[in-house]
Amino acid sequence: MNRQFRGQDESRKAAFKDLGADPDLNEDPSLDELIRDVKEQIDRDDVNDYMYSPVNAYEYGGGGFMPEEAPVAPDPEEFVPDLSEALRDYPDYEIPTASEETEDYDEDYEDYDYEEEISGPRPRKPKRNRKKRIVPLFAKILLYVVLVGVGAIGLGYGIWECAQDVLAFGRSDEPISVVVQDTDNVETISEMLKEKGIIKYPWLFRFYCKFTDSEKDMDPGNYVLYYNYDYHALVKGMVKRSPNRVTVRVTIPEGYTSANIFAVMEAKGVCTVAELEECAAKHEFDYWFLEGIPYGEANRLEGFLFPDTYDFYEKDDPDRVLEKLLNNFRKKFSDKAQEQLEELNQKLAKRWSAAGYDEAYIAEHRFTVYKLMTVASMIEKETAGVAESGKISSVIYNRLCKPAEYPFLNIDATVVYALGGVDHALTYADLEVDSPYNTYKYKGLPAGPISNPGLNSITAALNPTDTEFHYYALDKSTGFHYFSKNAKEHEKFLEGQKND
Repeated sequence: MNRQFRGQDESRKAAFKDLGADPDLNEDPSLDELIRDVKEQIDRDDVNDYMYSPVNAYEYGGGGFMPEEAPVAPDPEEFVPDLSEALRDYPDYEIPTASEETEDYDEDYEDYDYEEEISGPRPRKPKRNRKKRIVPLFAKILLYVVLVGVGAIGLGYGIWECAQDVLAFGRSDEPISVVVQDTDNVETISEMLKEKGIIKYPWLFRFYCKFTDSEKDMDPGNYVLYYNYDYHALVKGMVKRSPNRVTVRVTIPEGYTSANIFAVMEAKGVCTVAELEECAAKHEFDYWFLEGIPYGEANRLEGFLFPDTYDFYEKDDPDRVLEKLLNNFRKKFSDKAQEQLEELNQKLAKRWSAAGYDEAYIAEHRFTVYKLMTVASMIEKETAGVAESGKISSVIYNRLCKPAEYPFLNIDATVVYALGGVDHALTYADLEVDSPYNTYKYKGLPAGPISNPGLNSITAALNPTDTEFHYYALDKSTGFHYFSKNAKEHEKFLEGQKND
């Protein structure tokens, strides 16, 4: 039987030799195909009454075909095809059980190669060793839920802590003082706030300042903050114009000089003397009454720093401090005061004209607000009381209107100013000091105001009392000044003071 099949295969190969390669012969058939071919061959042998036996093969010439006239039924037991030769190149085939097929089907389904199935047998994928689960699925789910819950709680707690710090939840409304130095930055400020107990997380405060672009908004100074301030209020509470900035109340007495005022400011912690002097000498203040006053001197603003009570910030800006004083003077010297100054000039012009002075002299000596404040400053320093301010003003103007008779004003206060302030009675040596402020040595008005007068002295300078006095001296018995019309009366009074 095997020899017959092999003979037929050799015949088929020879038949296809000239027609090209036979696909079935060139490629090794699969096991299923081989079984199918055997079954078809058997069926054809049955249909054609084909039978092979040694007798018939010998009797009919060994062709293996019997004539239809004498069919002989094959013996089933004798017909056992030997396929060992054909199957020797194939591995042993084991039919998988139903459980194995079901188990492997899901795993191999996605990797199933249809083209490989069509072209030939596919090597079986080795089965994956399945180990028994150590942790049950329920325990894994429970562990996952616990971890997620703990993470969510931790995250929520962190967010709540940060929100409490940013928004100052539950904080007290007690005030606390903080100081921002000139060298401080957002890092040092955040650490200072933590030390004060105002915030808990300096890094969060720095992040907020960077996120809101307010890192450089905080200015040096002393501030009063509150524990219940949120981050926004803290930043806005540490700026120059903040109402939280610590203020200092400073009272400037009438008659204080610029040097006196600057010393008070430094003592109160508002500004240093050096800062104020530099600002007064160089800063350009936009006020009409300062026009024409040269820059460069620390006492440039003398006469216009109006005495009053002010509130300043600690470590304030010097230009802001002086601006406040100058602006107060602007308010006090109203339009009415300017009208009175014009009326004063008209009166003085008539007196000079009556004394024989020409228009050129009158124009040159015309009073400006600067000259007016020079007279007012002398009145402020010389007067012993409000009641006599007008009389002292009249003495100054009477002398100015008669320059030939009274070329020197002889005001002691101008000598004191020229000396930078003294705490003793003037001596004859003091009267000889060479200074444009010394009215014993220089004719007419001093070089400028010698103090910062109050409103009473300014009013007296604008409206002098109409008198004929040219002298005055302090009466020791009353504490006020005694006024004289001429030098004879004046000398007589002084002699009487010596005897007393």
